[in-house]
Formats: sequence, structure tokens, C-alpha cells
Amino acid sequence: MKSTELNLIPIFVAVFEEQNLSRAAARMDISQPAVSKALKRMRDIYDDPLFHRTTSGVEPTTFACDIYPAMAAALKNFSSTLSASREFDPKTSQRIFSIACVSVASYLLIPALINLIRKEAPNVALEVHPLFTEDMEADLRLQRYDLIIDMAPRGRTLLKTEVIYSEPLNVVCSQSHPRIGDQISWDEFLAEDHVVVSRWHSRRSLLNSDDIPQLEKRNIVVRAAGAVEMLPIISSSDMIGILPKSTLTEFGQMYGVKRLELPAGETHRELCTIWHPSRTSESSHRWLRQLIQKVAKGIF
Repeated sequence: MKSTELNLIPIFVAVFEEQNLSRAAARMDISQPAVSKALKRMRDIYDDPLFHRTTSGVEPTTFACDIYPAMAAALKNFSSTLSASREFDPKTSQRIFSIACVSVASYLLIPALINLIRKEAPNVALEVHPLFTEDMEADLRLQRYDLIIDMAPRGRTLLKTEVIYSEPLNVVCSQSHPRIGDQISWDEFLAEDHVVVSRWHSRRSLLNSDDIPQLEKRNIVVRAAGAVEMLPIISSSDMIGILPKSTLTEFGQMYGVKRLELPAGETHRELCTIWHPSRTSESSHRWLRQLIQKVAKGIF
């Protein structure tokens, strides 16, 4: 495409979102005839009318609705590269950061992060989402999330990762479990029914044989939405599970469960910040990553 055609993208987005040529022109700080000329050029490129006139302005065609998400994402990504070159001042910024994270980070790390943000950047806001993503690379590339907090992606990936913290994993069962005392062997572990944290988009557990080979032999009976959701199931049954030490320290007494060492000995799980490489040098993004590291060091 020619550079003049790339300039059409912000005009299309403005018209689509304002659904009025005059408001779009005012938003872009250009004349209404310039907006009309740009739309005519886009109609020629796509061989589609794109917008139909209404009594109050214009409404998009089905094709315009189809291409809008890609156009808006392209504009957002381009804008972020401009902001990346500017200095970020946390004391005055009104930036909204979007983070998706596994549940074990939501109840310990995120509250501490919010408190620190409020001290260092009083006008910065945070959106925290459950980790529902089928394509982590696409979600980060299109900036649906600024970063993700999860275990490091397996296999080859373009994404950048940085370990936030590492903590031990423990077996957890009801305090009144009829067969398990203060220790557990692999035979005893594999003889019991298991509750696991599920990967929402696949019938796999968050921890699997890639982490500990023996886990492949578990008899999984329940796949729960998150770590905390596992605890009431375990406390009211003979089922067992594996959870991070911090989860059990925080909630174990509340749910009447006990923790035991894994038969394999001390096994750690690492949580990471994960982001798209295009954001690495962005000053605001770098600030957020550093803040998360600072919070984690104060907790773990």
C-alpha cells in the first residue's frame, strides 16, 4: 500500500466510531470534504460502499464491520509505537494497563501491585482479566492485554518472559483424610482421586507430566476453574490435589486442609510476566514490569 493509503486507516476508524462525518472530521482535526475524499478512496480500494447515510449520520456496511477490528488494532499498535518513544511519567499518567493472570496471582500479587500503583501513579488504572486466551501471542500482539502473568509458555515462542517468583508445590488433602497421614508416597498419591486446575480451553491441567512425569498416571476426577476453587472440593471429600505453598498458607486453615511434601521432593513452580517483544522498550510497559518485580520481591 502507498503511504497515502495508510493514512486512510485513522479516518476510517474515526468515521466508524463516530458514525458521523462532521464529528469524525472534528476528531481528526481535518475538514469534512477531506473525510469524504478519504472514504471515496477507501470505497475504490475495497469495492464496497463501507457506510450508508442515515438521518443522523452514517452507518457501517457489513463489510466495514468485518474490517473494523483489524483497522482499530492496526491504529492502536501504531499509536503505541509512538508512545513508546516518549517518556512515561507515572505521577501524571492516566494510562490504563490491562493484565491477564492465573488465579494464584490474583489474590496475593495483584492486590499488592494495586497498592503500589496507587502510591507511585495515582491516576493510573488497572484492568485485571482471568486468563482466558486461546492464542497468547495474538492477544499480546494486538494488545488485548499489555502483559500476562502465567507459567512460561512451552515450546518455541516469540514472546518475552521474565520470572517473577518461584515457590514450592505441595500435595493438599482434607485434614480428616482417612488414608493419608503426614507423608505420602507415589503409590499412595496415585491411588487417590485428584482435583486439578484446568486449562480452560483444553482438557489438560495447569500442571502435567511435562512438569512432573508421574502426574500422567493420576486419576483426575474434577477440573476446577482455579486454585482457590479446588480447596472446598478437597476439604469436603477424599480427593487430593497439588497447589502452591502460598495458596495453602493463605487459605489452608480457612478450608480445613493440610499440606504435605510431594513424593518427588521439593518441586518449584515459576510464574512469569509474558509480553510481546514490540513492547520491550516502551517506557510505560517497562515501568509496569519493574513494579511487578518489586512487588514480588516484597512478598516471596
